[in-house]
Amino acid sequence: MINKALDSTKNEKDVLKKVKCFILDLDGTVYLGDKILEGSIKFLQELAKNNIQFKFFTNNSSKNAEFYINRIKKMGYDLSGDKMLISNHVIINYIKENMSNKRIFILGNEYLKNDFRQAKINVVTDNADVVVVGFDTSLEYKNVSKACTFIRNGAIFLGVNPDFNCPTEDGFIPDCGAICSMITASTGVLPEFFGKPSPHTLKYVLNNTGFNEEEIAFVGDRLYTDIAIGKDNDSVTILVLSGEAKLEDLDESEIQPTLIFNSLGGIRDVLESIYI
Repeated sequence: MINKALDSTKNEKDVLKKVKCFILDLDGTVYLGDKILEGSIKFLQELAKNNIQFKFFTNNSSKNAEFYINRIKKMGYDLSGDKMLISNHVIINYIKENMSNKRIFILGNEYLKNDFRQAKINVVTDNADVVVVGFDTSLEYKNVSKACTFIRNGAIFLGVNPDFNCPTEDGFIPDCGAICSMITASTGVLPEFFGKPSPHTLKYVLNNTGFNEEEIAFVGDRLYTDIAIGKDNDSVTILVLSGEAKLEDLDESEIQPTLIFNSLGGIRDVLESIYI
C-alpha cells in the first residue's frame, strides 16, 4: 500500500471515514482487459458489508452500460443495472436538455449509436448540426471525413470522453481523445468533452447519487480524467497504480490525488481496519 497524500496532515482513515459513495473507474482500476484485478472483488464486498454506497463510472464509450454490467458479472461480482454509469449517458443527458431539436452525427460504435437512438435523439448520416465523437473501434476514413466536413460547415463538435488511450492487457490503444485530436488537426476546431473530468460528469454523478461533493470519492488509474475531476471542488480523489498512472508521473503533474494506493485491495485493507 502507498499513501502519499497531497496534504500529508490528512490521515487516510480520516479521509475514508467521510466517504459515503465511491465512484469507481473500470479499465485499469477494477479490471484490465478481460482479467479482474486482484483485490477488486474483496473491495466491493467490503463496501457492501459496511453499507457503503458505490457506483461504477467508465469513460469508455466503445460499449454501453449493459455490456459492462455483464462483463463484471462474468468476472465474479453480481450487480444491478443502476450501479453502472457511463460517459454515453452524460452527453446524451446534455443533448436532450440543450439540443433536443438538433441533428446528430455520431462517429462511434453501434453501442453508442443505439444509446442515442433509445434516448429518442435524432441520429443522422447527413446534414448534421452536431458531431459527436466516441471511442470508435470500427473507425472508417469516410466517416472521419464526413465528421470533418460537417464541422467545417459549422456543426458543433462534441467528444464523449477525453481519454487519449485505453489500457488493455497488451498495452494501450487509441481512445476517443486521440480520434478527436485527429479531427482537430484537420479542422482547427476543438471539441467540448463530457466524460471525466468535465463538470458535466460531476453534475451528472451528484444528481444520480444524491450525495454532496465532499461525500464522494472518485477512484481511478488516470490522472487527467479520474483524478482531475476533483479539481476546484470538494470531492475526494484516490489514485490506484494498477493501470495507466505511475508514481513518478506525480512529480511533474499539477493534478494530485487526495490518496494513493497500489490497488483497490489497499483501500479495502484500510476500510476493514476502520469498520472492524
